[in-house]
Amino acid sequence: MIIAFLHFGVNAAVSDRLSLIAVCMIILRGRNNMKMGINKKKLKIRRNTMLVYAVNLIYLLFFLFIYLQDRRRLINGFLFFILLMLSGLSLVMLTDETGNPFLFFLLIIIAMAAALLLFTGVFIILAISFYSAVNLLRKEGRSKANLLSLLVGIGILLWLVLGMLSFKNVEINDVLSVIMLVVNTILLYLLLVFSNFILSSFIYGIYRPVLRQDYIIVLGSGLMGGNKVTPLLAGRIDRALKVYRRQADKKKSPPMLIMSGGQGGDEQIAEGEAMKQYALEQGIPEDHILVEDQSKNTYENMLFSRQLIESREADMKHLRILFSTSNYHVFRAGIYARKAGLKAQGIGAKTKFYFWYNALLREYVAILAMHKKTHIVCMLILLVIVGLASLLIHHPDLVTRFI
Repeated sequence: MIIAFLHFGVNAAVSDRLSLIAVCMIILRGRNNMKMGINKKKLKIRRNTMLVYAVNLIYLLFFLFIYLQDRRRLINGFLFFILLMLSGLSLVMLTDETGNPFLFFLLIIIAMAAALLLFTGVFIILAISFYSAVNLLRKEGRSKANLLSLLVGIGILLWLVLGMLSFKNVEINDVLSVIMLVVNTILLYLLLVFSNFILSSFIYGIYRPVLRQDYIIVLGSGLMGGNKVTPLLAGRIDRALKVYRRQADKKKSPPMLIMSGGQGGDEQIAEGEAMKQYALEQGIPEDHILVEDQSKNTYENMLFSRQLIESREADMKHLRILFSTSNYHVFRAGIYARKAGLKAQGIGAKTKFYFWYNALLREYVAILAMHKKTHIVCMLILLVIVGLASLLIHHPDLVTRFI
């Protein structure tokens, strides 16, 4: 453009030169305005990105404040889910802004994993349910508690069959559609509650005990042959002894161990006494072991252990207390500790996967039972909302009638 202007300026009249200068100024001004528009757009995007980062940071601090106040709340799982969503949004915006190939690759991996889980999750749960059921029935016996994973597997199969039938053009199609709507709504609610339970349990389990504990409560879980600890119960005791020994190795005063468990109808001695005997065989001094032998359930484990500690301590405010149980049971035990007025954190012993899955389902059912009236009301409200929405979608003329 500049070369054309110089060439034109040699041969053209003054008025023509002035016209060309005006055109050039308009073009340059347009370019500047375009650049300014692009810069404003980039600035707006940058501001929106920084706003998302700020919201994410503020929410993270809010979550940590709520979580550290009490790690045993079910609401923590829901709050953690929101944190994950905000973090994902921040990651997307950061990738878009920087163009970093590693972040882009990470987003692709996360998206593929989420899609895979979404489309195959039902079949994965189905396979795990039957795997757990077969191993439990073969290795642990045919007790009612061991049938839960089998019932879940059968329920998933029935749901899949009903789903396929509801899409076929048969006379009972409308009836099946209504049934599937009710079933899917209830399952959606139960799945959301289960997901929240899993997240709450997961973040509760992210805990490393400080090696300055005053008491460790070991929760009983039944005896073998009426007088010996089972491998499951031995795992709980061993988990407590691991903390006990690590603290002693640091040349600090080891914690007192409270073996908590009463005597069942088919047991020759109280679980607490059998647990004490096991700890003595592991080399723990007898004067470091206390026995609580009256409890019949987890809540009583916590309540009676708290009363035992209160009988020995003038002030419990500054005591550090742990409880040891199986990994699947830690979160619900923590809830019972709060109900019993015991300020204690939990540690979990590992269990075999086939047993862990079935036991986790039992824990979930127990969590539902804690607030069964609330869950029933919530499901009824959700059914009404979904039913009305489905009715309006399939019969939009109803809206005009009422209006």
